[in-house]
Amino acid sequence: MEFRNGAPMRKDKAKAGPSGMSRNEAFSMPENWGGRNCLLPVDVAVVREIKEAMGGDSLLEFTTPEFAARAQEAYDTLGVSELSPANVWHVFRALYPLVFV
Repeated sequence: MEFRNGAPMRKDKAKAGPSGMSRNEAFSMPENWGGRNCLLPVDVAVVREIKEAMGGDSLLEFTTPEFAARAQEAYDTLGVSELSPANVWHVFRALYPLVFV
């Protein structure tokens, strides 16, 4: 994503909107290509208040706190130094019986 959004697009005078610049540049400096900033201002305090009213940080949790604690305890016993795409399946297979059996 960083590479694609940072790579300049080819120049095309017939194209509507920006060309000859990266997506990042077009988005962050719309005045450079005759555009305008159409983003709506957001009051972060109001967003936090709504989030808290809806359940706070638990909105982003996929499991119960009890299950998360049990899974974390089991994971800690494995002594995994680094979880990576290369070892995630092996870690899962080792973790499964510790959590569900």
